[in-house]
Amino acid sequence: MWETILGFVSLMLVAVSLCFSAVQTREVAKQSRINNGIGSATALMEVNNLSRAWHDRLLENPPLRAYFFDRKPSAPTDTDRPVVITLAELLADVLECELQVAGLLPDFRFAHSWHRWPAHMWSRAPSWPRWWRATPTGGPRSTSCGARPASPARPP
Repeated sequence: MWETILGFVSLMLVAVSLCFSAVQTREVAKQSRINNGIGSATALMEVNNLSRAWHDRLLENPPLRAYFFDRKPSAPTDTDRPVVITLAELLADVLECELQVAGLLPDFRFAHSWHRWPAHMWSRAPSWPRWWRATPTGGPRSTSCGARPASPARPP
């Protein structure tokens, strides 16, 4: 008789323990989703800050904007050439970072279209493709972005 009662009580304690475990698991999953959302927002803010810093450099020297947005070529004799190449390198790093972050964020709904900005910049800046081919690695260091997009309309 006591064995039956103890067996029943232990069975009830196991059931309560399993229910408590289920509640804890649900709460951990909810907290993980919240933390992923916060992490995603933080990562996007950092990428936006990188992009803003690059655009701030163009604001400091407005004539350089034409090299990146108006298809102005950068001749080897241009006095602005070293600055244009440095800005192209920085832009490549910014775009690479944007592509990497978009691929890593679990809840980033627009990741499927994130390649459009780098492709747009690639097509708008004649000096950038020449610089890209002149670098020892052929462009950004990341293998996740690819060495170079096959065409401006296709993602790297």
